[in-house]
This record gives sequence, C-alpha cells and structure tokens, in this order.
Amino acid sequence: MEKNKIFLSHRHSDTQSDCHRIRETLEQEFGEDAVFLDIENLEPGIRFADAIDKALKESKVVLVAIGPDWFGDPDENGVTRLFQPKDWVHREVSAALARPDTRVIPLLLKGASRPTADQLPEDLQELADLQTFEISITRWKYDLGVLVEALAKLIPRKKKPEPQPTPRPRPLPIPKPQKSWWGRNYLWVLGIFVVLMIIIISSEDFQKGFQEGLNGSNTMYNDQNESVDDELSQADINALREENPSGNEIYENLSGSQSNDVTAIHGYWLLSDNQGNTSTLVFNQNKKDFEFIEYNVFNVAIGQGTGSITQNQLSADYFNSLVQINGKLNLSPSEDGESWSGSISFPDLESSSPITLKRINP
Repeated sequence: MEKNKIFLSHRHSDTQSDCHRIRETLEQEFGEDAVFLDIENLEPGIRFADAIDKALKESKVVLVAIGPDWFGDPDENGVTRLFQPKDWVHREVSAALARPDTRVIPLLLKGASRPTADQLPEDLQELADLQTFEISITRWKYDLGVLVEALAKLIPRKKKPEPQPTPRPRPLPIPKPQKSWWGRNYLWVLGIFVVLMIIIISSEDFQKGFQEGLNGSNTMYNDQNESVDDELSQADINALREENPSGNEIYENLSGSQSNDVTAIHGYWLLSDNQGNTSTLVFNQNKKDFEFIEYNVFNVAIGQGTGSITQNQLSADYFNSLVQINGKLNLSPSEDGESWSGSISFPDLESSSPITLKRINP
C-alpha cells in the first residue's frame, strides 16, 4: 500500500477552523485525495475506527494540531479528555507514534506551547521529544508556506496544468484608403494642360518666335512691337558670362540643395506582418521626432505611438487601445526610405513579430 497522504489530527473544539484553512492549502498543493481530515473524509457506512486506521496506514505524515484546548475538558473526576483511552485524539496520536514509517509533526496553533512529557499520557510522551512547527496568526501565509515546502520533500506535489499561451490579437483587414482629389482628377487636369499647350504652340506669335530662334536671329521688339536689331558685342557676352553662373555651377547648386534624407516619414504607411495582417499608420513628423496613429479596417483609431529616428534607425513606443497592451517598434529603412523593416515586440507577452512599413498615397 502506497503511503502518500497527510493525516491532520485535531480536536474540533480546539483548532477546527484553523485546520480547515490548513487543509485547503494542502489540497491545492498535494491534491484533495492526499489530505485526511477525520469526518469530512469518511465514506457513508464505514466505521469511524476502521476509517481512522486505514487513513493512518496510508499516511506518510501525521500533523498533530495542538491549540490551547487540545487536552480537552475534564470529566467529573477532573481527568481531561486526552488522558481518556477512548478519546479519538488520544487514539489517533498513539497509533501514529506506534508506526515507525510515519513522520509525526506537532503543529502549534493559536499561541499554544509545546506539551512536556509529564503533561502527556504515557503512550503519548514521545510527542514531547519531537520537533514542533508553529503557525502564527500574524505570519500565517509565510509559516504555512514553509510547512508546505517541508512536506513537499516527503509527499509528491500534484501536477498543475501548464499555463495556456496568451492569444495574440489579430488585427482586422484595413480597407484601401480613399484617393485624394488629385488622385481622382489628375487625368482631367493633364488633359486641360495638354489642350492649353496645343493652343499656345499653334499661336502665330509662338511660331514666329520659334522660327527666329532656329534661324539664330537676335531680333528684339520694342514696346510698339517693332523689331529692333541689337547685336551683342563680345564684351557684352563676356559681361553676361561673369554675372551669370555657368552650367556646372547651376548643377552643383542644384545637387547641393537636393537631399536623399530617408528619415522623412511624414504621411501614410501600410503596416504588415508575416501573417498577412495589415493596418494603416499616419505619421506626423517634426525633424527627428514623430508621432503616429494606427487605423483599423473601419478607419477607427486602434493604436498610437511616439518615437524618433537616430542614424536612420526608427524606434517608437506603441500602445494598442483595442487590446490595452504596450509594444516597441524598431525599424531600419530600405528602398531610399520608401519602406522600413524590423520588428514589433510586446514585453508583457514576451513575444515579438517581424513587420514592414511601405509608403502609400493617402
């Protein structure tokens, strides 16, 4: 017969409520079948003496709960209940002490003191030599935890179910953003521009000026639209050259004014992960600092964040208001700043996911 149970011996009038609390904790750690608390564990129709004897045989540890009234009330002759052979506490403790393969632990509750050998019946005097364990009401949780750890060295703990992983929220698909006025009407604008250019090119003045330019004419016109021949001298040409920049100077100035700054992220971006989830981020940038808002499929704001760009590395703090969770974005640019790639991490979930950002038209 396997001995893997804990027997909790107590006197009802002394420590019943405390033993119920102790039993609940022990059942959580070792299982309901591993703890025996007299009448609550008896099956209907079984003799009490037989049930106690069977439980003691299966118990590896017997906890003897001793409170201020553990000895019990005296009878008419002044003999306390513990000294009466038919007393159930007496019988439980005596039977437990008689088993060499059973660990007996005196449990002091409610400020009770360890009983001395001369205070005990002869067959219970060995109890006075055993190491006691005290559970104080002011240190109840801590003391009970120490007791559980000590019992775990003798009784196997019950297997606890493994925690289920927290499900990751799956963002809803985002509808394609509506085109701007220019996106809807640029063909009409281009058509009108082409028509105007045709009208200008076909005009008489334009044709005349164009032909004269081909012929190398230097003819100029005065305020009365009369032609004036005014050939430039070589000195005039040299002066104009000195006053106006050369072609290389113009190119260098233009080149210097251009910027390949890939850190400009102001506008609309499409966020996607490797599972095909997408959302729309709208950035508002001030130099290296920025803020953004995230929109779902119904064009409702579900997240927001702030961050900065340092040495072409984007980092931001992110908060998803839909699932109330914080995250961190860390991205690097590619394709001349038209896309970013990296990861989003959720410290509370201890997880991360690769993501990409691609610029889109609003």
